[in-house]
Amino acid sequence: MYHYSTRRCLNVVISEPLTIRLEDINRHYKDKIGGKASNLGNLIQNKFNVPQGFVLTTDAYSFFIDENNLYERINTLLDKLRSPKNENIEATAEEIQNIILQGIFPEKLKNIIKEGCTDISCENFVVRSSAISEDSLTASFAGQYESYLNLRTSGEVIEHVKKCYSSLWSSRAINYRIQNKIPHENMKIAVIVQKMVPAKCAGVLFTVNPTNSQESEMLIESNFGLGESVMSGLCSPDQFIINKKCDDNQYNFKIIDKKIGKKEYIVFPDHIEQKSGMKTISSSYDENLQTSLSDQEILELSKLGLEIENLYKKPQDIEWAIDENKEISILQTRPITAFVKKRGIKGIIYSRGYSDDYWNDNCTPLFFNLLGDQLTDVVNVELNSIMGYKRMQSKLLKLYNGHVYFNLDVLKRKVENEIPPFMRNDDLLNYFPNGSGPYGKETIKDLPFHIIRRIVAELRIMFYDPEGSISKTDEAYYEWTKEKFNPFYNTFNKKLEDFKNKKDLKHLFQLAEELDILMRDHFRLVRYGIPVHNIGMNLLVQYLLTKFIGKQECLKYYPILISGLDHKLTETNRKIHNLASQAQKNTKLKQLLIESDPKNLMEKLLSYQDPEIKSFHENLKKFLIKHGDRGFTREPYYPRWREAPKYVVEILQSLVLENEEEITKIQEKNKHHRNLVEKYIESKIRLQFLGLIKWKLFSTILDLSRRYIKFREAQRFNLDKWITLNRNLYLEIAKLFQEKGYITKIQDIFFLYRNEIRFLINRNIQEQVKEQLEIKIAERKRIFEKYEDKIPPKFISGSREFNDSLEYEEDSHIFKGIPASQGEIRGKIRVLTTIEDISKVKSGEILVVPRTDPGWTPIFSKIGGLITETGGVLSHGAVVSREYGVPAVTNISNACKYFKNGQVVTLNGYNGIVRVK
Repeated sequence: MYHYSTRRCLNVVISEPLTIRLEDINRHYKDKIGGKASNLGNLIQNKFNVPQGFVLTTDAYSFFIDENNLYERINTLLDKLRSPKNENIEATAEEIQNIILQGIFPEKLKNIIKEGCTDISCENFVVRSSAISEDSLTASFAGQYESYLNLRTSGEVIEHVKKCYSSLWSSRAINYRIQNKIPHENMKIAVIVQKMVPAKCAGVLFTVNPTNSQESEMLIESNFGLGESVMSGLCSPDQFIINKKCDDNQYNFKIIDKKIGKKEYIVFPDHIEQKSGMKTISSSYDENLQTSLSDQEILELSKLGLEIENLYKKPQDIEWAIDENKEISILQTRPITAFVKKRGIKGIIYSRGYSDDYWNDNCTPLFFNLLGDQLTDVVNVELNSIMGYKRMQSKLLKLYNGHVYFNLDVLKRKVENEIPPFMRNDDLLNYFPNGSGPYGKETIKDLPFHIIRRIVAELRIMFYDPEGSISKTDEAYYEWTKEKFNPFYNTFNKKLEDFKNKKDLKHLFQLAEELDILMRDHFRLVRYGIPVHNIGMNLLVQYLLTKFIGKQECLKYYPILISGLDHKLTETNRKIHNLASQAQKNTKLKQLLIESDPKNLMEKLLSYQDPEIKSFHENLKKFLIKHGDRGFTREPYYPRWREAPKYVVEILQSLVLENEEEITKIQEKNKHHRNLVEKYIESKIRLQFLGLIKWKLFSTILDLSRRYIKFREAQRFNLDKWITLNRNLYLEIAKLFQEKGYITKIQDIFFLYRNEIRFLINRNIQEQVKEQLEIKIAERKRIFEKYEDKIPPKFISGSREFNDSLEYEEDSHIFKGIPASQGEIRGKIRVLTTIEDISKVKSGEILVVPRTDPGWTPIFSKIGGLITETGGVLSHGAVVSREYGVPAVTNISNACKYFKNGQVVTLNGYNGIVRVK
């Protein structure tokens, strides 16, 4: 079935195919039908069972746009996006989509679709987009255009073809093209119309096991009903691992592992009153226990999967369905884009060590998606592709007991590719377990370093991503903040208010996706600024210092050299101290601050006419406007300072209890000390052979290390703003979910994964599903709260948990950690496991905490020393300790358990040893 459109373009008459039957597709049509349709045609040509159907080519889309005179209108609307700020993406997308949906289908196109549906001769149809760039080896936009299942009439098919056309201009699609510099001009989309398989079960088959990259294994995920529940991540599907062993060019398949998933939900066609669309039901207890595939079906799928892999000569991700007659249909195949060849990976270990420096908060499922997906997609997969790294795993993170763990295989390959052996110091090795196993410290120390590979990677960055250069990254970031992030931030609340008032769930979620896409450029710069420039330069400073003046002097002076810097964190702390100083100078104000309930102080201040109190109130409000996006943790489950000023008030109450040294004096003293140390080191290095050259090299690297410590704090300031926007947005979605009965409490939204939120927005769900959802949320919340103030084991491998740090007894007298800030002090212990107790901290006490966050750090001016259970020399606690000249030791496991309030200890920030009196 071929249908052509004849039209005049630039005075030339051209004839273009509007529809092509899937069985008539050949490779010459790929640019007209997209990768998805092209693959289906190829499968049919090679005798695989694919549901009957046809494809409306991109020329059909052009014909529709032409007949409705939409080209000029779309281009006029797109002109709004050509300003540098791109502020109108969502409104522009909505306007374009509306004019497409209001467009009238040409009779010729309608008749072609009706004829095609008659030829298919079935009761239910599927309509799917097939974008030209979708599912390519480099594109990461698969699945972002629309698909519609269980359509009953040709009229419904026509309406949903129009919806597929409009999806080409969703805010998400437009944003993606802007971010990836893909021109909007001449964007087109093809649409597939197929018979829907009445599936008894469906799912996905990976011809290489993506969880461990084993080429000898296949992975099948399956559930009863339609495959939507598996593809959307709605359920925990059955999983089957199959070994494909080749003997004498013959493959033998063996099922080596079966995991029967909970299969919480099943998606079926909605047959009530001849409705179109789908319904989601909770699975029964019996279905939870049953396998959705027989052994024979598993082996048949494996055989088909291998044949398809051999056809494409690449590992494949295959969607399939099996009907009641046990006939297997192939619905889609595409390359496994994240697959990397890697042999012999067994027992991968996940480490909390890296998280302790950069993501040490307890974490909800929603935030794991919000931040974790950016780190995985942009910082791991995309960057590895740019740098040309091979054998890199795509799975970077794991959420376990409410905390985030990093894949040590990824970190190991990063060390091998980027960090020469002489720079692999104890702070870096802290991420890995003791010993000489595959990920042991001894192994990591001795890994080869591929200098040529590293040079090639740097050249690839210069060519593909020039802003990744150490001379450009921070400047590019500050420019992005000014031109992109700040304008978006300043207009966000108005958009949020509009959608909130309209109770518009879909547009609220689209706004969340627009925010995600905006932040991709943040992470595209942070991926160089922190792991490469910040860590790399600080490791190099320590190496050169050790080389030039010795290890002991390096341990003593390195922390001082990177202290006393002006950045966003010190600015925030300075302003809090200025507020405390203002309160201390007025007896009435000081008394009011100390005696007031932190929750009610802001309201209480309004009733006072005293000029000093009114001035303090105004200054506090200004502080909250500028710095109120910070909280005591990054986790958006918890309120931010602006929303809950009591957290700032509690810090102020702690600071005004005793007369403390002014923050400016402390900072000036630290800067003076740093300058003296720098001059001393310069004099020592200059006296050496080639001393002038050595000093020039060292001072250049030192300047870069300081520059990227400032960068780290600048990006964290923006990250806090992003977190606040997400919190406010998802709480509005939560209110609408609560009205629908999806969740019981507003805060429950944070215990849903993002794909579950998307599913709830796009589907009508039954009571059973709501009950299952409530159970799931309750269990996730229980785990989160259980580990809220506890530090789980440092390493996990499969179901095994372990620590490698020194274990102590209750009566131990000597504890060893990482020296993080120089100095020695003897003082009383103050154990602080919750931010609520921060006002109890007294001057000169040695603070013992599980971890620190920038929100805790203003009280560092009054403490005598710091001990943390986690982190290294670049953790926030260590950085701020150096700013205040406070001796610090990090990474003493279970410190909050072993040390007691009032206990007297001696803390040595030079060697990391804490002695109990």
